[in-house]
Amino acid sequence: MFCIAAFIVLAIISIFSASQRKLAKKAWSCTMRRVTFRPCDSSFKEETKNKILSHVANKTPRLVKVADIGIEVASFALVIFTIWSLLVVIQSGLNLFVWGTCNPSNASSCSLSAETCSIDKTQKSLWDLTLEGKPYEWFVNGAQSFGNTVANIPTRLQNWDANNYLPQNATYYYNKDNAKPTALEIIDPGCSVCARLFKNIKDVGFENNYNLTYIAYPIKKPDTNNEYKFPNSYLITSYLESLKINPLENQKTPSDWQILERVFTWKDDSGMTYQLKINSSMNTDQTKDLLHEWLKDIGYNAAQIVQIDTDADSQKVTDIINQNRQIVEKEIKTVSIPTIIFAGHRHDGLVKTGDLN
Repeated sequence: MFCIAAFIVLAIISIFSASQRKLAKKAWSCTMRRVTFRPCDSSFKEETKNKILSHVANKTPRLVKVADIGIEVASFALVIFTIWSLLVVIQSGLNLFVWGTCNPSNASSCSLSAETCSIDKTQKSLWDLTLEGKPYEWFVNGAQSFGNTVANIPTRLQNWDANNYLPQNATYYYNKDNAKPTALEIIDPGCSVCARLFKNIKDVGFENNYNLTYIAYPIKKPDTNNEYKFPNSYLITSYLESLKINPLENQKTPSDWQILERVFTWKDDSGMTYQLKINSSMNTDQTKDLLHEWLKDIGYNAAQIVQIDTDADSQKVTDIINQNRQIVEKEIKTVSIPTIIFAGHRHDGLVKTGDLN
């Protein structure tokens, strides 16, 4: 281990000091012998260790033996940490390539990825699992995560066709034009990054060049059944699906898109965006009242709104949302919201205006 550790240290030092490069070459030669299961050059090892120990002997001779043991222990630790660091870099690089983030369990924590509302997953630390008496699970989870990333490399290289992932009763921002390609968004009504992507789409007129549709995917909190990252996201999603069942005739933009656009872009009298207001200060009943107000404004009468309420709370809409969740999790396999598929590619996180072409 000493030769390998010496090479790591000398390789770094030799970048800045030419005088150490000759010694670094000797360390490299010794390292190559070690990794091919041959004995290290004892002269190099002894020469280098003696130089280090001589400084200790000159000051505190009684600590030479301790220092000798310490050098071996430190060498072992340095090699282990270096190998571990390389593995982490490799895994993070593959994650960034495949998922668009270096940490699929918490996509928004990666500074190298696009801005996103991550689909978080619970991942216990080695320390927590050790306290539970199951430290091996940390290594098993890491190996499974790495294997999953490697297995999904082909998904990054494939040609993505949005038409292969369309939800039930897909609606388009404008009437579908078979001469235009299809673009599919995966969004959470409560995600602020989704609102910013929608703004970018409108700024460049993206909806005019593509048949733009969406899947509403309310992000769940990890390890819960009915709790969501944004408290009213599921409610709004259920109304969006209900509006697809109860469309208004002769609408240039379908009513569900009009509601979604209001959530993402409209502001109240105080200048606060409705999305922020819904997320931060509105309960379920207040959110329903706001949706009712908007539905009346769009053109629905009282009886139609009652039917929309009924359908939003129905098993039919629940099944549609669950089926859409399966498309996102099992087929598209994104870990970042928003995700948008167009022009043969899957784009994870916020897409800048210059890339929406």
